[in-house]
Amino acid sequence: MISLSLPDLSQAEWMIHGIIFACNILLLFFAKPIINRIDPGQDHSVALRFFVTINILFLILHVFDILLMTIDISYQNLFIKLAHSALCFYVSVLVFKVGNVFFRRRFGKVKSFEGETIYLDSYSSRIVELIFLVVVFLFATYTLIKIWDMDSLLETTGIFGIAIGFIALTSNAWAPDVLSGLIILNTKILEDGDVVVIDGYKDEYIIHKVSFIYTILYDIRNNHRTFIRNKRFIESKIDNLSRVASTDGIRKSLTYKIGYPQLSSNDREARIENLESFFRRVDKLFTKANEIALGKSDLPIKSQKAFEWYLTSAGDYALEYTLFIYLEGVPTTKITALARKHLLSSLYSINHIVLEAATVVGLELKTPDLLSLIHNDLPESKVDE
Repeated sequence: MISLSLPDLSQAEWMIHGIIFACNILLLFFAKPIINRIDPGQDHSVALRFFVTINILFLILHVFDILLMTIDISYQNLFIKLAHSALCFYVSVLVFKVGNVFFRRRFGKVKSFEGETIYLDSYSSRIVELIFLVVVFLFATYTLIKIWDMDSLLETTGIFGIAIGFIALTSNAWAPDVLSGLIILNTKILEDGDVVVIDGYKDEYIIHKVSFIYTILYDIRNNHRTFIRNKRFIESKIDNLSRVASTDGIRKSLTYKIGYPQLSSNDREARIENLESFFRRVDKLFTKANEIALGKSDLPIKSQKAFEWYLTSAGDYALEYTLFIYLEGVPTTKITALARKHLLSSLYSINHIVLEAATVVGLELKTPDLLSLIHNDLPESKVDE
């Protein structure tokens, strides 16, 4: 005979059921405001229908579970397990939704439209969202296994256990690259479009994108597409030319060799005068080059930062002068021609300008060949022979 009496539950158990009912009903009625609060300004019609459906399904299954407990038959709590499964899906989707909003704000593109800040998805944000999806999926799967008492799947011979074992055994091959990629994306020190110089490589590269395992780079010197593993990339010393450490700009140097002045005179004062005259001509050379460079609008040099030059080496054949110039920061771009013009063509133009200035002041930018002639006095008998 079927008993219609209330289930034999303690006061605390009834209170838990009541709290669950209250929370479920509140979530049902306030689903739309909650979703709009989490991610304002987006279309949430599909997500709203999903959350409302899960709320209603959980409510129905919860009621059925209590009703079936009033019947005096063996009941295996099937409906409450279904309700818990629905709750697991609900929480997983909600956590993933909140995570997507955070990742879009952290790694996405920021734009202003009519005075309002808008966060858009980018390649980096989608990469992180995909990794987060895998993590949420694993936790949801584990929770469902526990809800349905299917712990055998977690054993080493189970499907889930085999999958975890495979992931653990292969983690050394891919985990360091994935973690390194996440570090690159999270720090925001290196972003897509930045021009970098990697220790051990002479060329300059543009960061195209960071994937799970490797980073794709564009070689600005020869237009090659380069792949480097994330772990190796982040372990190297990386100079980011798009993010200068000072408002002075990027400091570049060019080396020139100028022959020694004539200092063979026996008169000390004359030698000093020749040397000072030589130094004045060198100063005039680089000062003139600076004036010519400032007159060229296509050169990305810092107008408020004058050229600097120093005698950096006194070699056997010539004096070595190093000219330091300051360039504007490299713009964020994925066009190799633009980065090449900014970093390389500008230096070549400076070489042309310095040669032009050297012609004006009468200095030669070359290392002279010095020949030392030794007069060997031989005996006349040897000469006659």
